[in-house]
Amino acid sequence: MSDSLEVALLVRGTDVPEWQASAVEAMLARTDAEVSHVVRSTGSVAGSDGGLGHYLDRAREYPLWTPVGAAFQFTDLPAYREPRDVADIEGLGDPEALAVEPDPAPDFGNVLPDHAVETVGEADVAVRFGFGILKGDVLDAPDYGVLSFHHGDLREYRGMPSGFWEYLHDEDTAGVTLQKLSETLDGGEIVAYEPVDIADAPTWSGVRRRLFAVSDDVLVKGIRNVARGVEPRSPDELGDLYSLPEGGDVLKYVVKEGKGRIRNVVG
Repeated sequence: MSDSLEVALLVRGTDVPEWQASAVEAMLARTDAEVSHVVRSTGSVAGSDGGLGHYLDRAREYPLWTPVGAAFQFTDLPAYREPRDVADIEGLGDPEALAVEPDPAPDFGNVLPDHAVETVGEADVAVRFGFGILKGDVLDAPDYGVLSFHHGDLREYRGMPSGFWEYLHDEDTAGVTLQKLSETLDGGEIVAYEPVDIADAPTWSGVRRRLFAVSDDVLVKGIRNVARGVEPRSPDELGDLYSLPEGGDVLKYVVKEGKGRIRNVVG
């Protein structure tokens, strides 16, 4: 490894959500890491959100949740999800850039073609912000693997949506995990973790804002741990794997969220 940790960013395209841009800026400002490569996705990515076909498939599978989830996604876009051009990330420098179309994995998720795997392997470590559920040889290409955010404590809650089930189950605490990806969905080794108090968060939106707000610190902590040679920790156990809500859980959410919004207005 060189004196400066070389990081490959795997991103969704020419822009990224604000929280990702902010986390990278924090990493560049607060650690000795530099971005050596930016690999962006082109074409379709299995498991990604967006597109009429994806919406229709989801509507058939989750008929109650689909309109509720769509309203959440497209009403009052929070600041942390606003798009920002990758080129505008402060301190990014002039990394090697590669545009690549991923291939579907044999079971689910996505794999990168060989030339992209070789490119990512030139860095010391990669941080995955795009390409959906990433699998295959790229996970072992960099010396320190591919790191990825899970906005939850994977020892308690895996899957999606981030922060939803903690909110629905009235948890006092959630958390944000930076994991070294493995073939197990949300089952990688823990590189960094930050607990987040959500006890008085009245809405799911409020829970998510708190989770994404600590992304900067979690990435900085994780990159520092990698640079210092701190070994990632295998979780003692993995939490239940959750997916989008159905039936009574959707109705429970609508009632709980409605009461929370009223408290926000009155308070």
